[in-house]
Amino acid sequence: MLSAAACAALSRGHELVFHAAGPSVHLWRKAGFDVVEDVSTSLPKFDGIDIVVTGTGFSAREQTMWLRAQAAGLPSLAVVDAWTSLERRFKAKGGHVQPDAVGVLDNELANELNAMAWWCGRTYVIGQPHLQIQTAKLVDARTARKMDSGKIVFFSEPVREDYGDTRGFDQFEVFEGLMEANSQLKNSKILVKPHPREDTGAWEQVVRGRAQLSSASAADLLTACDGVIGMTTMVLIEAHLLGLPVLSLQPERTSNANPLVDIATTPVLSWSTFPDAWQTYYALLGTRQTVSPRFSSLLRDADQRLVAAIEATVEINQLKLKC
Repeated sequence: MLSAAACAALSRGHELVFHAAGPSVHLWRKAGFDVVEDVSTSLPKFDGIDIVVTGTGFSAREQTMWLRAQAAGLPSLAVVDAWTSLERRFKAKGGHVQPDAVGVLDNELANELNAMAWWCGRTYVIGQPHLQIQTAKLVDARTARKMDSGKIVFFSEPVREDYGDTRGFDQFEVFEGLMEANSQLKNSKILVKPHPREDTGAWEQVVRGRAQLSSASAADLLTACDGVIGMTTMVLIEAHLLGLPVLSLQPERTSNANPLVDIATTPVLSWSTFPDAWQTYYALLGTRQTVSPRFSSLLRDADQRLVAAIEATVEINQLKLKC
């Protein structure tokens, strides 16, 4: 979300410094940005910086940056890239850690955050800059692609690692059910894309030649495939925005982890209904699906809205300093 708004920020006269750890280092450098890699817990140099902007992951690194910004007398803004696990992004030992402001995807998520008793910052509805930029690029790429009928990608998530058996299913159980149904259809090609936090070696043991593991980027796979399968991943939303047939497998789910998936497709909640759902889905491969109007607000000027939220947060902080 942050790198997707970089061009909008630069066009409005702002200077950017990219400070990252983990997967962001590679992703941002690949996008052409000069990145300072954070390999320590020391305070980064904030000379000449007006605001610290972060994502909201689950590693507490973002929380550390908000605290560093506060210690340096700087405002901070964090962006939420999905509808899942909202409160978990701010939980810490003994309570919550929060930035000065948060940018969320839509009004529904804003209402959810504002209703939390601990939240006392500003909430901005910014949409999803990454989906805005990526959807436009992928629409062009898919128009120019070579047809390869029957290619389906299963986008995995570390459900077992993150949630154990509390969701009612995990990625490996879902894969086994998918393989059983697919064995009846000889022409389909199933690719498995492990999540970046998953152990590829574990997947190699599970797949055992029944499908093909892929190390390609999600964008490349969305360009080349005819359909997408997953559980609750945001990639299902990305695929839906492209008009691709989408299938969500959440058998015996105990809670709705990502309600927006239910708007993009009707999820399979029981293995007993899976065979019929699979046949219906398979017949849709190669056709363009209607995109839900719920998602249109996600893409409309999201990059500009994010930059505007950043500017507003800086301005509010400067007014406080003058008082």
